[in-house]
Amino acid sequence: MNLFSRHRKPQVKRHHLVLLVLLCSAVLLSGCQLQALAESNDNEITVWSFTDEAGYAIEKFEEKYPDIKVNFVNIPGNFYITKLKSALQTSSKAPDVFMIENANIRELIDVPYLQNLSEAPYHADELLPEQYPFVQANEKDSEGNVRAIGYQATPGAIYYRRDLAKEYLGTDDPEEVSKQIDTWDKIFEIGERVQQESGNQVHALANWNAISNSYDGIPWVQDGKFVMDDTYLEILNLVREARERKVLAEYEEGSAGSAASMQKGTVMFYPAATWGLQYTFKANAPDTSGLWGLAKGPTGFSSGGTYIAMYSNSDKKDLAWKFIEFYNFDHEFLSQLAQEQDYFTSNMIVNDQLAETVTSDYLGGQKHFEFFSEAAKDVPVYERTKYDTVINNDIFKNVLQLYLNNDIQTKEEAVKRIKRDVKLRFPELEGLE
Repeated sequence: MNLFSRHRKPQVKRHHLVLLVLLCSAVLLSGCQLQALAESNDNEITVWSFTDEAGYAIEKFEEKYPDIKVNFVNIPGNFYITKLKSALQTSSKAPDVFMIENANIRELIDVPYLQNLSEAPYHADELLPEQYPFVQANEKDSEGNVRAIGYQATPGAIYYRRDLAKEYLGTDDPEEVSKQIDTWDKIFEIGERVQQESGNQVHALANWNAISNSYDGIPWVQDGKFVMDDTYLEILNLVREARERKVLAEYEEGSAGSAASMQKGTVMFYPAATWGLQYTFKANAPDTSGLWGLAKGPTGFSSGGTYIAMYSNSDKKDLAWKFIEFYNFDHEFLSQLAQEQDYFTSNMIVNDQLAETVTSDYLGGQKHFEFFSEAAKDVPVYERTKYDTVINNDIFKNVLQLYLNNDIQTKEEAVKRIKRDVKLRFPELEGLE
């Protein structure tokens, strides 16, 4: 008997060794995969928007920076702003970068969830001079810090039917047409004549919104006090006069009838912004290419616009800023965006470079970037307030319709009604006695 047999080390079976090796390998592989996943996530950002137009920019961004992945979330409709506020406040799945519509920019500009882009390492103030002043006016918070950057400029114009201009004005040349419609009185005179000569088949304007929208952006509140600019009183006069003189086709704003008028050629003039070319006229009147032109109207204006901001609690701020800077100030990309998407950017340098060469077949070969580059420099500079969208869209335009229908007889009654409704909605405002 071997005296040491009872002390022999237990033998490890071969299949146990194999299992042990496999287990260790699996643990190592899992660790590597987790590390790779973490590294992959480190190079990803999430972008939210209320339209799909950012898709083109994301595609070009990923081509230039193939090591960065952008997860794009498009939330169309009225729920976008509600979902965005909720995500930012709870930090639950909040996007690193998000778009803000012009109508909501002042509502959000002072909330702490928007990163201060004036501070290092962003120094956005040094880049803003490339943009139009009216765009810059709403990019800073109440303390003068840049919180959002507008990548879209939206100066307005009078889109007109060239065939109708030739018939009733004797020319379709943009400069000559501009001379004939540079005041509302001239437009009303044309409207009266055209309505009569066409047997009520053609009108100068589609509806009263064509007039009121031409003054978009005038603030309703200054330093916490309600202030009704005299321009709004003038709008009341103009819309009533336009109806009395049969200048309006009386289509409901955004209705099927209004859209059909663009295709049929029953309205001569449509005040609209840059984006109207793609999303209004080409969309509603695809078979009328070459029958349109751009002219200057009675007033310079802007309508709409989109801003881009960074979530202040994002842990991908370096990547988020790279995307924001690319979308607003990368000249090569912006030139591509402008030419391939027919998109008028907020960057004056890029737009001016394209002004002499870019034309639109839809607009009869007109140099539309040249036109809008000049129009953008005439847009009044207004700093919006968080009250303006509600007061203008929900209160003033409602009273305007009542006044137009003679449900409210006088301007004094209209002003009294506006103040009453504003006080009900925003009791904290002064100047509503």
